Amino acid sequence: MRTRILMIAAVALLVAAAFFLPEMLMAWGDSQSLDILQMESQDEEREGFAESIQLSVAEKIMLLHSGALTAMELDRMQVEGIQFLKPGEAGSAATFYTESGGELQVPPDLQASALEEADYYIEEVSRLWNGRLASAGAEIRALQAVGGLPELWKADILPDYSGRSDLLFLDPATYISFQVYQLALDWGDYRLDLLVDVQSERILSFTLQWTQGSQPNWGPRGASSFGSAWRDYWKMDSVSAGWYNDRTRGVLENMENQVIANGDYAAYEQITFLYDSQSLAIPLECQGARARNCALIWNR
Repeated sequence: MRTRILMIAAVALLVAAAFFLPEMLMAWGDSQSLDILQMESQDEEREGFAESIQLSVAEKIMLLHSGALTAMELDRMQVEGIQFLKPGEAGSAATFYTESGGELQVPPDLQASALEEADYYIEEVSRLWNGRLASAGAEIRALQAVGGLPELWKADILPDYSGRSDLLFLDPATYISFQVYQLALDWGDYRLDLLVDVQSERILSFTLQWTQGSQPNWGPRGASSFGSAWRDYWKMDSVSAGWYNDRTRGVLENMENQVIANGDYAAYEQITFLYDSQSLAIPLECQGARARNCALIWNR
């Protein structure tokens, strides 16, 4: 009797499972799918929100000093710097060399197309960086005019660039990102390394180097306009009232005399800006070595 009752209960459970289990499984599966879709949708919304944000130059500088950004180098050279240096023999593959030293073997029937693509990439990269050089030159001359940089060269002279690279700064928590490029300019006794915001074309930082005996000229007022020039250039709200003191004046204007008098020399100061009720101390450094070269470093 007991066995019969157990058999009947088991059959009842199986019948219930046949009716209700598929529905329960489907509901659970739908719930999991909805959770995944919701997560994906949230990620897409965050990415879309991050892409839609137009950060000001001041906000980008604040982010650079926050320590939250990850920097990634955008290496275009291996794609855009392809050059045809070794023609292939009849019926054999041609070799293309990239600027990074890699090799690409191109079959004979694709050589003409590959050459055309290589020429296109080289032309596009050249146009891009020549445009950036012209833009950076305009920014430098504008900063010279208001005292943000010393008098480096005449307006009608533009040095060529000796180095270049693209960087992407990304905040992994918010997906907010912005692109910059680095540009190195060499002329005479000077070298100027720039970090430039791609969107606004504004200079975010610089390192100015010169050989001893060629200290840049700040003009009759010295570097007294340096702080206010960068405040306006970056569109900060204000700069600290006492920024132009003996220490910062020495870093900006008197480093070479310190090197001559004391040998190897280095000094570090800060200029504090205010933006959106937040203060930000921008580092200002100078370094010099006797009988060699000197460097002025801003926001590095």
